[in-house]
Amino acid sequence: MNHDHHIHQHENGTEETNRPLSPWLVGAFMLSLCWGGFYLAFNSGGFRQDVYESNAVNWAGGGAQAAAPVDPKVVGKRLYTQNCVVCHQPTGMGVAGQFPPLVGSEYVLSQGNMGENHLVMLVLNGLQGHFMVKGQAYNNAMVPWKQLSDEQIADILTYIRSDWGNNAPAITPDFVTQIRKETAATTDSYTQEQLMAMPAIKPATVPGSSPVKK
Repeated sequence: MNHDHHIHQHENGTEETNRPLSPWLVGAFMLSLCWGGFYLAFNSGGFRQDVYESNAVNWAGGGAQAAAPVDPKVVGKRLYTQNCVVCHQPTGMGVAGQFPPLVGSEYVLSQGNMGENHLVMLVLNGLQGHFMVKGQAYNNAMVPWKQLSDEQIADILTYIRSDWGNNAPAITPDFVTQIRKETAATTDSYTQEQLMAMPAIKPATVPGSSPVKK
């Protein structure tokens, strides 16, 4: 029998060849072991329970700084894109003869006889029939958006009052909450005449003060 070869005959007739492991495979295995050892050495903290990542802690007075509050204009733009952009367009210019513009709109900017309460009311309950915006006549319907939260409505209105060259104060969630409660019994969409018959209300600018009528 020749003992120089490395082929073994099994009982079932199959042959098995004893081949040495590839040097590349051995090298990769040793490299992985070394990397794992270094990683544990530098990141285990000695496997002590009192060790933590200070830059991952997020509370007042310790660790990383608390996350900055989200800008309502940023949230408002996202919500506007999801809910309003089909009619009023990304530019806020609307669709001529169908959907009124938000740019320079007396509704949006609370100009003339319009108050911030009118803007919130038409978003909550919608608008129907004939109405005028920037001297142009429209005869269409805006659907109610009561399903949105007070904060979402406030963010959308804050966004449209500050983009495309508009420059009007932010609308707060508290003000939306107030108007929602005051108009809770309203089930139909408003007409322009109904809105104009209601006194314009300006949100309070001083914390703790009551809204004032224009």
